[in-house]
Amino acid sequence: MKIRSEILKIQGAPLEGENPLPLFRATDTPGGLAFDHTFLPEDTIRFGEETDFRVLPYRMQDRYSRNRRPLELDVLVLENEFLKALFLPGYGGRLISLFDKEQGKELLFRNPVFQPANLAIRNAWFSGGVEWNIGWFGHTVFTCAPLFFARLTDDEGNEFLRAWEYERMNRLFFSMDFHLPRGERQLGVHVRIINDNPGEEPLYWWTNTAVREEDSLRIFSGTDQVLYIKPESNARENSVHEFGRAGLGALPSLPGKDPSYPENFTFSSEYFFQTPLEDTAPWEAAVYGDGSGFFERSTPTLRYRKMFCWGRHPGGRHWCDYLSEPSRGDYVEIQAGLAPSQVHGLVISGGSEVRFSQFFGSLQADPRRNGGPWDTARDHVLGRIDEALPSGELERRHDRFSSLAERAPEEILHSGSGWGALEGRRRRAVGDPLPLPAGLSFPDDTLGAEQEPWLSLVETGVMTCPPGEECAASWMVDPAWESLVRQAAGKEKRNPWPLIHLGVLLHENRRSEEALEVWQRSLSLKATPLAWRNIAMVLKAWGDEDQALNALRRAAALEGSAPGEPLSRELIQALNSRGRHEEAWKYYSCLPREIKEQEKLAVAAAGAALARGDEEYLEEVFRRPLAYVKEGETLLVDYWYLLQARRLARERGIEVDEALKEEVRRTCPPPESIDFMMA
Repeated sequence: MKIRSEILKIQGAPLEGENPLPLFRATDTPGGLAFDHTFLPEDTIRFGEETDFRVLPYRMQDRYSRNRRPLELDVLVLENEFLKALFLPGYGGRLISLFDKEQGKELLFRNPVFQPANLAIRNAWFSGGVEWNIGWFGHTVFTCAPLFFARLTDDEGNEFLRAWEYERMNRLFFSMDFHLPRGERQLGVHVRIINDNPGEEPLYWWTNTAVREEDSLRIFSGTDQVLYIKPESNARENSVHEFGRAGLGALPSLPGKDPSYPENFTFSSEYFFQTPLEDTAPWEAAVYGDGSGFFERSTPTLRYRKMFCWGRHPGGRHWCDYLSEPSRGDYVEIQAGLAPSQVHGLVISGGSEVRFSQFFGSLQADPRRNGGPWDTARDHVLGRIDEALPSGELERRHDRFSSLAERAPEEILHSGSGWGALEGRRRRAVGDPLPLPAGLSFPDDTLGAEQEPWLSLVETGVMTCPPGEECAASWMVDPAWESLVRQAAGKEKRNPWPLIHLGVLLHENRRSEEALEVWQRSLSLKATPLAWRNIAMVLKAWGDEDQALNALRRAAALEGSAPGEPLSRELIQALNSRGRHEEAWKYYSCLPREIKEQEKLAVAAAGAALARGDEEYLEEVFRRPLAYVKEGETLLVDYWYLLQARRLARERGIEVDEALKEEVRRTCPPPESIDFMMA
């Protein structure tokens, strides 16, 4: 079968830009994770490592809405006589559809709309299909970013697809080869992750597959031993998430119910199957009441599996509708990863590669046996998977795929970013003999506006700036660039931007004292809002919130009468956190109308309105359609409960106390528009 390009016409809300401010990594050790006495010694190894917030050098994709319109998205199609696979090359290579042509059935949850929401590392995320998460804890930085895609041919003349990119956060290259040759009933993907740096780097990979959530859907994997998150620790946005270990048949978080049926959860839940080492072909399956189902299986490197469901409570159902359309967005995820859970850290050694293959297909189980005891039903499902894709055949396909993984692309069908090409230019300029990995192509014609200042730096030693003061089309935090940026900064007598960029690189690499000194030096060349804002971030990280607030005030003053929404929001949040609600409200009230009507700013101002007792404003915020609610966020729900408690207290002539707050939580459910609670 031939690969072809198509246009997907779909209703959706497009991305409308990125946040220009650099959002720095958390500077302290993550403290939001814990485990109980049920953990085995091996479960504690690297638990909680590499889970702090981190996004640089990427920018936040936090500009979109819920105003949908007709969109046309590029799609690549890989098809044989049994399956048809559709990929979105412009959105992380998402596999949005895997259609079984024999059964005439979609195997995945295919979202009928494209609706971004605040769930990914860079904010914008959308539900449905299979996503390939690499780089850092969370939904990948490539969720809404393009990958390279190319056409290649194997030794039997079958065409296959390759997707690849350069991941700048951890300086890793990766590729995915998608195979669907004639006669095969499973889509295969061969993943290659390359660390060609001399030192080790953090490693993260999870394949997340969304399947339709229906009554009687049941989840199976190779073991009943799971790590799970306790629901009470997931109820609040800033609570410590506590994990435990248990057998699936007696999960403490779901007493008396079978957790292999997602429909039994009345809260958002996840558990991680702890696949034993002796299982040489790990797998997971989602099987429906009629016995039809979907399975994925892999080589042993991709060892662990996970189930995630939103839960059958109002907040969970709202999330499914919110990410799609009412009653059309119900899904469950089955996932596969390299580590025991998504909060266990891993590293990849310098000068090494990680490779594995994963396969996706349909199965048909006996519905009479599917509903019995989990162990018995699991063995039956595994038998059907063994018939469809025996472990020996899996290894043979993996070996064949691996032999093709370094073959040169024949025809590039879709371009990714220019960062891989820039890295190649940097290596040549500094005399680094290390070539870019074989099998990956990063053409120079992909170099664009984001790479322009850095390409100029490599070629001339000077950072070019576009007209005006703004010189932040992109950020660079790779230590390999430090000497080049420092040299450029040393040449400048009037331009503060090389120093600002140097400070960003230093602070992100946990060298805050040096970054602060560099940004202060930039002010002597020219006072800029960004330098003062970045100084505020350092002072805040050090716990000096009053001085941080003063620095934000200076930044806002330099922006003048037309401040940007991101900086205005940070200032209002800082004022509220210091109890300066009247100042926050005054600042917000004086903003231009087009700025203060933006959702994120209006929600930030709700804290000041609550302190002032402005119930009319709060009710207006509660009614507005929200586009940027973060997974697990409970801010507006907390405001709702407090507002209702105050009203009850007035009616009864009493003070608001904990007993009244608890009564309100039991008797005054929040409106659906703000109810995104996980439990």
